[in-house]
Amino acid sequence: MIQITNSMIYNNINNELSNESTNIYNLQDQISSGLQINYPQDNPGGMVNVLSYKNSTALVTQYNSNVTIANSVGSLASSTISNAMTVVNQASSLAVEMANGTNTSANNQAAAQQVEQMINELTQYADTSYNGQNIFTGNNLNLSSAYTTTTSWYQSSGMTSPVSYSVYTYAGTDTNQNYQITQNETVTPSLTADSIFGNDAANLSTNTPYYTSTNPSTSPPSGLISVLSLFQSELRNNVYQQNSSAIIKGIQNGLNTMTAAQATVGTVVQRLNEQQTSYQTVLSNISQLLSQTQDVNVAKAMTNLTQAQESYQATLEASSNITSLTPMLLQYLK
Repeated sequence: MIQITNSMIYNNINNELSNESTNIYNLQDQISSGLQINYPQDNPGGMVNVLSYKNSTALVTQYNSNVTIANSVGSLASSTISNAMTVVNQASSLAVEMANGTNTSANNQAAAQQVEQMINELTQYADTSYNGQNIFTGNNLNLSSAYTTTTSWYQSSGMTSPVSYSVYTYAGTDTNQNYQITQNETVTPSLTADSIFGNDAANLSTNTPYYTSTNPSTSPPSGLISVLSLFQSELRNNVYQQNSSAIIKGIQNGLNTMTAAQATVGTVVQRLNEQQTSYQTVLSNISQLLSQTQDVNVAKAMTNLTQAQESYQATLEASSNITSLTPMLLQYLK
């Protein structure tokens, strides 16, 4: 026969009150935090899932952030190239128009001013930046200008004397800016200025011209902006008609290069848009799983809390009655 003592009765009462008090505390904690899993001991298996969901969210969020930045850079590059192509199309039309031998010197000077404005616009486009960093100078992000200029001289077979113009040399690097958007994939949202606007080699010595007036080049430049500079110079010197075919061809080649660059950047932007949509779906799904695992049903928890508090109060009252009767009950059981 088991002997019941005061200590056993009191311990049972204390244990019951402690369990009910802990239950009330946990319910209050859940309602306060909005979570049903606040500590590993609340639900060890559930906590493992919560940590896994949070780690996945952090990783996807980082990749999604890279996608967002790359998409902004790519979209800016695409719109910039598109705007630049509008300018180059205008230059192409002007080059064809001014090839007419009936243009006067005044017409040539007015056209030269238009070309100067076009050159200024294109060099500004080449210096486009995102968050203070140049998007067309490779990994030299802080470069203030994508091009340096050097004076050179040119004389075609139809010219009686050479003309000077500015050679535009790309000053950035050929290492593109890359962004990692998945564990195994990186993208290049922009291109370097030389692959968009062209590039002509500068003279090894910056103190002397690439070609001199007594030793002019007989080959026109290949870079678009350099071609436009030569176009402007020939207009000012009223000799454009003798070299119009070379200028028109140079501008068209530059336009073809920009068209290809636009297609390349556009493909990347499309890929980034698709990946961004995918990540938004993934993050939404993970968020739902996390919510299902750790979020508390507040209405249900409030009901359980009320029941737990009532149970605790009832246990207190019952224990009070039991402890007051314990001496008499033990005396009777002897």
